[in-house]
Amino acid sequence: MIELKNVSKKYRNGTHALHDVSLKVNDGEFIYIMGPTGSGKSTLIKLLDGEEVPTSGSVLVSGINVGRLKKSKVYLYRRKIGVVFQDYRLLPEKTVFENVAYALEILDMPDEKIRKRVREVLKLVDLADKSNAKPNELSGGQQQRTAIARAIAKKPTILIADEPTGNLDPDMTNEMINLLEKINREEKTTLVVVTHNDVMVENHPKRTIRIEAGHIVTDRMPEPKKEESEVEQTEVEEEPVVSETAVETVEEEAYSEGEVS
Repeated sequence: MIELKNVSKKYRNGTHALHDVSLKVNDGEFIYIMGPTGSGKSTLIKLLDGEEVPTSGSVLVSGINVGRLKKSKVYLYRRKIGVVFQDYRLLPEKTVFENVAYALEILDMPDEKIRKRVREVLKLVDLADKSNAKPNELSGGQQQRTAIARAIAKKPTILIADEPTGNLDPDMTNEMINLLEKINREEKTTLVVVTHNDVMVENHPKRTIRIEAGHIVTDRMPEPKKEESEVEQTEVEEEPVVSETAVETVEEEAYSEGEVS
């Protein structure tokens, strides 16, 4: 679980990035964080991954008070979370397989387990056939999926994706969000997706939190989808209903004119 309690962040240059922000994200949830440039989204990510500490308030992730971690312990905490950056940050001299494996090698995982896990995640992100390719031999979407594979290789409880569709066309955007939904569903990973893509959010509705000028201005759950039967029912024209009073009136008029025996 992620929980921010009355979090404010003010930088040394005087910039007040977040103001008294409180937020709770349950295990296994998938949320969007939206807002204009300079709204505080990036600061929120930095607080969650331990890069920054709050000026006041607390940031709790899986029961750990991130802001109180010693610098020497931050790297241990980061093993519990995965971050996918907008610029991918792949190692250009390494293959896809080696890029993903590197995230596990620094954990001192045995080679056999590394190979097994890398094969699992490359299959999950549909890159099994690109394992020997270098980053410069991949499309933008494939590079993004490699970055995602590397981030989830260590089985993080939380995955933070910073503008994962920022450099992708609409078709690739749809594929990318489908992949993130798959990871959320199959890996049971909590997803925090930072985005400004309104179309994507509309097509793949999730809980959406909007930040403006360091404040949470809205926190909305998606509207429940109507069942097909309900949609069909609303589309069928109802037969006009004739009241009993109207029928009686017509019969009386017809009787008076001699039309009813």
